[in-house]
Formats: sequence, C-alpha cells, structure tokens
Amino acid sequence: MASQTIDVSVIIPVYNGEKSIQQIVDAVLAEHRVSLELIVIDDGSTDNTQSILSSINDDRLKVISQQNSGVYVARNAGLAAHQGKWLILLDADDEIHPDMIYSRHKLAEDNRCDVLISNGMFTRERHQHHGHHVHSRQVYNQPQPGFKWINHAVKVKEWPHYIWLQIVSSEYIKRHNIDFHIGSSHKDILWTTELALANGIFYVSEMPDYYYIKNTESITNHTRYYDPRAYSYIDIISKLIVYAKRPEYADVRRSLLVHALKESGHFLGLYRRKIKDKVAVRQKFNEVISLADLAKGITDIHSAWFFFKLWLKMRG
Repeated sequence: MASQTIDVSVIIPVYNGEKSIQQIVDAVLAEHRVSLELIVIDDGSTDNTQSILSSINDDRLKVISQQNSGVYVARNAGLAAHQGKWLILLDADDEIHPDMIYSRHKLAEDNRCDVLISNGMFTRERHQHHGHHVHSRQVYNQPQPGFKWINHAVKVKEWPHYIWLQIVSSEYIKRHNIDFHIGSSHKDILWTTELALANGIFYVSEMPDYYYIKNTESITNHTRYYDPRAYSYIDIISKLIVYAKRPEYADVRRSLLVHALKESGHFLGLYRRKIKDKVAVRQKFNEVISLADLAKGITDIHSAWFFFKLWLKMRG
C-alpha cells in the first residue's frame, strides 16, 4: 500500500459504533474505481466496535486505537496518518451513495479545485434516502475563490460547513497548516472557515451523495453535554471575530462578523433553555467576546432585535 499512489483517504472516527460501523466501512471499501485507504480511529470504544473492525479483511483498512479523547483528537490522528492526494471525512453512523467517493474524486480532479462541497440529505431513518437537502442556495457547478464562497454563503444565510460533504486536497490543508481545533463539538465550523480563508478554489455540487441520519442517542443530545456545547460556541464566535480583525481577511470581514452573530443565535438558544451553570457560561462569554464587536454583524431589524436580546441575557 505504501508504494502505491493513493487517490483518496477516507477518515472515520468512531466511539461505540457497533450498530453502524460495519455498514459504513463496507460501503467505503466497496469502491474499487479509485485507489483508497480507509482510516478508522477507534476513540476508546467499550462495545464490540474493535472486534468488528478486526474481523474485516481488507488491506486498505487501517485502524488506529486511542484512549477516549474526543472526535477532533481522533480526526487529527487520521490527518497525521493519511497518505492520499484527497481527503474525505465521514461520520460513523451515516450512509453514503455508492458512487460518492468516485464522483467526488472525479469532480475535484476535473475542476482542479482545492475544496469540493457536495450535497446531502437529512433523514431520520437508516436506509431511507429521502429528506430535505442540506443546501439549495449555493453557486453551483463553477469554481470560485474561498472568499467569494464565504460572502455568498453569508449573504444567502446558508453556510454548509459540514465536513462530511467535502473532499479536500491534502496538499492544500498541509500547505496552510489546517487541522481541527480541540473541543467538544461544532469545530467543523472552524475547519471549513479556515479552508475558505486560505482562499483556494471551491466547487459546490448540488447532487446529494450523503445521508445524515439524525441520531437521538448522540452524546450531543444528552443533558450533560449542553454546557460543553455552549463553551464550544463561545470559542467559535470568538475566533470568527479574531479572523475578522486580521488585515488579510479584510474582503470577508463583514461576512465573518455577520456569521459570528448568527452562531450567537445557536449559543443563546442553548443558554436560555438548556444550560445548567448559566453564571459560569455567561462569565466566560463576557471574558472572551466583545458585544461591541458582535454588534458590527447587525444587518437588519431582525438581527438588531436578536442582538438586543443577547445583550440583555449577557448582562446577567
């Protein structure tokens, strides 16, 4: 394998995925039209995940085992190990179209892009490949710089930051030193933002090839996870503001601030209804985020009204 050129590296982190890991691994390894490697990072599973992976006999599969450290540490381990020209990052509990890897690879090669964003569907049932599309308002089927993609996504209020929609040039992420920020959740937003801030060539396809299955048992839906999610949003919002202040990003400064205010809406939703330690969360928010900076993301009466509500809540 090491002596062979690898077209695509597929990275899948998994924690206690015995119900779904066999299916997603089989779906990836069913592709033989491109040379690929599949790197599965077992993030300290305590169920039968490891034995299932051990039973799969395919030299394209590489399993990395680590102590439970979280999905972003796992993904970074995959990034460090991968050898392919292109990179696809998947979740262990979703489903893919049989042509997904081949089609993304061909589109990315044909259009000489750095980042290709495909489409997907949100669905509630396994094997039920219908639902609503992840995005519908993008600039489709034409190359565009990352800055242009950011400005358009913010303008149409549709920011498809989901990593499982992407195929990314490995050379591009290595050249710009892009990896995953460590944290409990939602760091896909920063990954995709940094891909776009490197201002390479983006290409967006409207054809769905991925099926995101809503998992009610996901850790993100557990009550103990709401406070860590709030802290993750605080980190994301603060970093978007930091990016906006950098002179090299002047052409997307306004969009980054608008999006920071948009992400504050997700934060406020958690804060109002689900946060346990509101005092500590509010204190952290005020320590790292300037409301004066967030106010620069106001675009209309609706966002102004939202900002006023946020200001009231963060005053305590």
